[in-house]
Amino acid sequence: MKIQTVFFATYRELAGVGSLEVELDEGATVGTLIDRLRSEACPSLPEDPAVAVNLTYALASELLHDGDEVALIPPVAGG
Repeated sequence: MKIQTVFFATYRELAGVGSLEVELDEGATVGTLIDRLRSEACPSLPEDPAVAVNLTYALASELLHDGDEVALIPPVAGG
C-alpha cells in the first residue's frame, strides 16, 4: 500500500523533502512507517513524533490504509 508522508518545519529540514510516498505492506501501523522513515529517509526523527493520519492525531499503534496521508508534526515552541 502507498502512504503519502508529509514533513513539517524542522522535520522537513531533517528529511530534505516536504513529502515522500512510502510503500508498506498491508497491516502496517504508524509505528512501522516511523521506523521505515528513520531507517531510510530521516535518521534524526525522534522515537515518538506527533503524527496525524488524514488530519487526525494518531498513535503509533494505528493501522494504516492505502492512500492515507501521514503528517509528522514537530514540537512547537512559543513565548
